[in-house]
Amino acid sequence: MKKLKKLLKSIADQSYQKIQLLTGCFQFSYYSVQFIKIQGSPGANPASIASVAVSIKECGLPLSYLDSPLKRIAVADFLIRRFNEGINQFAQQNRGKQGSGSFHTVELGQTMLQRDCVLFCGEQIELRFVFSLPAKGTGVIDANQAWIMFEQELTSIVDYTFFYHKFTEATKELLRRTLDIQEARLQIKQYMQKHGLCVFINNGASLVRRSGVDDRPDENPQTIRFQSPKETEVEIPLSATSSIKGMGIKEGVCCITGGGYHGKSTLLQAILAGVYAHIPDDGREFVVTRDDAVFVRAEEGRSIKGLDISAFIANLPNGIDTHYFSSDNASGSTSQAASLVESIEMGSRLLLFDEDTCANNLLLRDDLIEKVLDAKHDPIKPLYSKLRSLWQQQGVSMIFVVGGLGLFLQKADTCLLMDNYQCKDITAKIRAKLGGIVEDDGTVLKIANNRVLAPDNFNPSYTNYRLKKTLPKRIKDLRNAPKCLEYGMDLVNLEAVPQLVEAPQLLCIGYCLLKIQLEMQAQGVGGHTIEYWLKWLYKEIDAKGLSYLQPDYPGTLSLPRQYEVSAAINRIRSLNIIDNFN
Repeated sequence: MKKLKKLLKSIADQSYQKIQLLTGCFQFSYYSVQFIKIQGSPGANPASIASVAVSIKECGLPLSYLDSPLKRIAVADFLIRRFNEGINQFAQQNRGKQGSGSFHTVELGQTMLQRDCVLFCGEQIELRFVFSLPAKGTGVIDANQAWIMFEQELTSIVDYTFFYHKFTEATKELLRRTLDIQEARLQIKQYMQKHGLCVFINNGASLVRRSGVDDRPDENPQTIRFQSPKETEVEIPLSATSSIKGMGIKEGVCCITGGGYHGKSTLLQAILAGVYAHIPDDGREFVVTRDDAVFVRAEEGRSIKGLDISAFIANLPNGIDTHYFSSDNASGSTSQAASLVESIEMGSRLLLFDEDTCANNLLLRDDLIEKVLDAKHDPIKPLYSKLRSLWQQQGVSMIFVVGGLGLFLQKADTCLLMDNYQCKDITAKIRAKLGGIVEDDGTVLKIANNRVLAPDNFNPSYTNYRLKKTLPKRIKDLRNAPKCLEYGMDLVNLEAVPQLVEAPQLLCIGYCLLKIQLEMQAQGVGGHTIEYWLKWLYKEIDAKGLSYLQPDYPGTLSLPRQYEVSAAINRIRSLNIIDNFN
């Protein structure tokens, strides 16, 4: 503590770049501060990174709260949110030039994700945070205010965050609920797997969000909460004395229909979000979706590299081979066919569709078009004609939101109606009116998984030709574009990937690509599929944590799923696929 005060005093009123002298570890009374990354400009983005370390014994957390990976994710999420609350309560923000003199945490949404901002290291808890030391108007270091930040404000924040015996009963209950959510989700997943369910939505869930850009629950007291239809209701035991009831959607083909603004897309969005755990009071805490669920949509203009889309598009009039299809500017139908095949290629066995974001010509060819256009002359093989085969031959379940494509109801195992946000099972009614499920023509459906990555992929270096300057590595999110990743010379657009829910996941994707690139270079060969490399990487992360990725700014990553990393890889315009089809 005295050591840090002395160092700050030595750089008082000097050029702000002198802040880079702040290195090493500084001991306070019951915690230590480590400066990890120091930026030499008060307005730098990202700012500087530091960490606080506190003894687990001193924290007083029950050891049973830390005895599994899922529990540690829950406790870590609780602590970083608590630290953020402490900043809001005790820190005077933006006290210096260009907004300097502030504390921040990594961006936090409504989900509990594996992050590298809270680590359990032996007998200590390490929490990483973002900060900028205050600069005076002349651009020199304001050492007095800097000392106040660390000696007074940070001490209060640490005191507020870590020490269980100082928590109110309400705070302890919130921590218990955070842990209970993770444990309950695990039990729900186990039940789903045993009973052939791909989605569970609990009775009483609050699915409506505040807006399309605000993922917090709607505050309107009149909001209708979810209630399962009796036909699809299941009761899942959670312990010897408790259980939870809700709707279980069986594996197979499911259609969700209803009028406009009656809650179809709201239900689908909740299902999409159900691959992640959510924080207490989010309303979707016990909405659970299979881990491998992927949303598939049209995405005009995206790139496609060396992909076999012949199951859905073939015999193009210009002679292009769709068994090894590439495009730098894909159409709606080819882009959606590509996303569908890529998802199955990565192992997804639950695909989700909303007709509003689909290419209609890939979904269906109606009777009138059949009369006008001979199917033999149309290269597109509509998904409608492949639904049952995808499920029966490939084991791929699908959930469709349809408002104008009623023919899909003919092929659905489960038909749901959203009526003023109330869910009804109309499967029996559909079967009575339309007859039995319409099967496909029996053609064998083949989805290949033989694309091999060349070893020269994912080069992280960046050359600015105007300035004639080359950087060995460029990995950053594009400012003002939260789902665009700048990686090397590539700009990877992930705007069409809704299950990317936090900006730190985007940055993490970049370091995943870098780690794969380094391993391919070390081996000297490619020779493996995208699925192979991602399974290898996630096995390493499971064993060593997110720190294994060695980001330039530790504490700023949230782990995406393998499917989002795969989506990024498949949208890299410089992607090099080895022709493995001959």
